[in-house]
Amino acid sequence: MEKKKTMLDYIELTPGKVLENAKKPRELTRTLTEEYISNNYDEVYIVASGSSYNSSICAKPFMEDILKVRVNVLSPSNFTTYYKHNKNDFIFIISQSGYSTNAIEALKRAKELGIKAIGVTSNVESDFKNYSDILIDYKVGIETVGYVTIGVVTLVQFLMTFALNTALELNKISKEKYDEVIASIVESTKLHQEMQKRTHEFIKKHYKSLSSMQKLYVCSSGAGMGIAYEAALKIGETVKIPAFAYDAEEYIHGPNLQLTPEYTVFVIDTNDKDSDRLKQIYQATRAVSDNAYFIGSNVDENSIYTDNNLSPLLTPLYYLPFFQLISYQITEDLNRWEQHPLLKEFKKIAASKSINFVDLD
Repeated sequence: MEKKKTMLDYIELTPGKVLENAKKPRELTRTLTEEYISNNYDEVYIVASGSSYNSSICAKPFMEDILKVRVNVLSPSNFTTYYKHNKNDFIFIISQSGYSTNAIEALKRAKELGIKAIGVTSNVESDFKNYSDILIDYKVGIETVGYVTIGVVTLVQFLMTFALNTALELNKISKEKYDEVIASIVESTKLHQEMQKRTHEFIKKHYKSLSSMQKLYVCSSGAGMGIAYEAALKIGETVKIPAFAYDAEEYIHGPNLQLTPEYTVFVIDTNDKDSDRLKQIYQATRAVSDNAYFIGSNVDENSIYTDNNLSPLLTPLYYLPFFQLISYQITEDLNRWEQHPLLKEFKKIAASKSINFVDLD
């Protein structure tokens, strides 16, 4: 019998899957691209929650830069309750598992609005197949660990590739630019592997601090915000501590006032125009807590980074494993996988997945 894969296994498998999907980029998003182009859509609306929402936030700055249109990311409840339809809006709903109840409700709402219910998932045999007019597999396979990792990075890749393929077809970018960015996505797999290696070393170096985290802030800007959201979610749900993500400027407009030396803070720098300000905010945080760390460049001994010349918009593809590995290793070492027994009652009262879903947590 094949050994059940762990969260660590999926993190390590990620570069290979990204590389595999990068070999046939046109095929990867053909259906979604053709649907967008054939109907003369304008703005993009991505409806998602949890890690799929965070992946969408990771990809959003890149998509807007390449497609030259506004990309909106909505939670399913926001879409279902408040969205006002415009015929030029291109809407698709994502659920990695294909069993998320709120995403299923969003598919139903799309049909009520008289638009195609487009579902994007990793499991085309899930409940999504019963509610989608068009069902799209984003080619990651079934991730059998509830705390998803490979599905996050490959979804970022899928959304970026959709933007590239669509922009190329609409002559918004040249074939030369297209090939250059696909090559950069391929290059990001090496950086992902490098970040894995450096993260293992980082965890060993800062183990006392990381293994005693009590309250966590993750701050960034631009393309780093999706990383911050996913970092807070992943560490919060695994290590099981309060974890919050903020735009760095928002962080210093109130949330920072509760800082004490016991707080842990990660500042993510994608090396864009906000870089100097992020370094300044990091140094200010270090004045309060020694448990502050900088991701993106070599500021001091509490930094982690990779040397590369890729666009800042691609950083989610290789910064995410830093937080995924911390989530896994600290949870594993502290034996934090088990949830409080009363969570069973919580899930009975307010389920996030349909009755057909097999709980993996």
